[in-house]
Amino acid sequence: MRHPPDALYADVRDTDPDVLDADGPTAHVGRLAQLQAWLDAEKVRATRAQRRLADDGRAVPPEHSLARDGKTSSRDAKATTEREAVCTAMPGFEDALAVGAVSAGHVDAVASATKHLDEAETAEFVGEAESLLADAEKQGVDAFTRGCRELAKSIRARHHSRADVDELERQREQSKVTRWVDQTTGMHHTHIECDPLTDRQIWSAVQGARGTLRRSNQQTGTRCSWERLTVDAIVEAVSSTGAKARTGMVVHIDLPTLTDGRHDTTLCETDSGVSLPVDTMRRMACKADIIPVVLNGDGVVLDEGRAKRLATHEQRVAIEAMQATCSHPDCTVTIDDCRIHHLTPWRLGGRTDLADLAPVCETHHHLIHEGGWTLTMTEERVATWTRPDGHTYWTGSLNDRRPIAA
Repeated sequence: MRHPPDALYADVRDTDPDVLDADGPTAHVGRLAQLQAWLDAEKVRATRAQRRLADDGRAVPPEHSLARDGKTSSRDAKATTEREAVCTAMPGFEDALAVGAVSAGHVDAVASATKHLDEAETAEFVGEAESLLADAEKQGVDAFTRGCRELAKSIRARHHSRADVDELERQREQSKVTRWVDQTTGMHHTHIECDPLTDRQIWSAVQGARGTLRRSNQQTGTRCSWERLTVDAIVEAVSSTGAKARTGMVVHIDLPTLTDGRHDTTLCETDSGVSLPVDTMRRMACKADIIPVVLNGDGVVLDEGRAKRLATHEQRVAIEAMQATCSHPDCTVTIDDCRIHHLTPWRLGGRTDLADLAPVCETHHHLIHEGGWTLTMTEERVATWTRPDGHTYWTGSLNDRRPIAA
């Protein structure tokens, strides 16, 4: 395809977004995305041609041309060259990109996942091109990125039994803290880069402190933003010592994996959905206090009725066992940074019961309370988001825990 579909181009050219109403802007954004995908496919073709010329000594490398003539950053230029390499190895993705069936983000997810694979591992990954393309055509970029990452990890694990453990050790060695001051705003920044296990230890402490502070604020009537509350919780967590600072870390791992090791549908991840090495977690479990969570079981009182205004720790653990992110279908904010929301407002008689609780991030919490949107949920935790005009935006299961391939 050497030019965009005439009807698509005409629709984009002749549409005035300022006069659209109802679902008009949504449809227009979809057409723009389709046109952008075609442009990205053309850029892939141009990059490939530039590379051939550069190999013959008749042109500059494509990275230089993309940065200078394409008026893009060196980082984006590098991403485009990686995109071209993926499309060359998996031409089905290039064809799908040209017709808008996938986006450049889907192609970039493949590039990112295969970046650290060796030749044999990459060949095995490319061998899954057909099923990967089918997934890309029906999944959003975030979900597809996670799937590509897990496929790459499972391939590495098959080729190298200690691959995931070695990766964790590499991340530990590269962990660092960077501090700087923004000279324009005067705000101080502290940036921590660390491995997944260290991150969970940090945020388990922060999450515990934040819950304590929020309950205290609730009792005293103190109001502050979620962002300020989180900052205060970090200060509280790093200021604590001894027994007060001791916190737990929640890891979701299925029993067969814990007892016998990795299998075809292994699940081993943090409460925020980050995969962890199975061997490492099995070793840690030898010294850990293991608290099994069986949903709808009798081990913990999960329903608090109206005795408590805020969700209990046990309820949050139970919710985390079912989902890792905000309940909005387009949101990837991890459950760490979500409020536990009463589907039936507390002021209207809502109960602090598991069946009436769902995690939502600050943005979507405002969307419900100030934006007029409605979130409802069945006993099977099938949620429905409804716009203020009564239109059903999305219906689906909130359970986003998925086993990963062996």
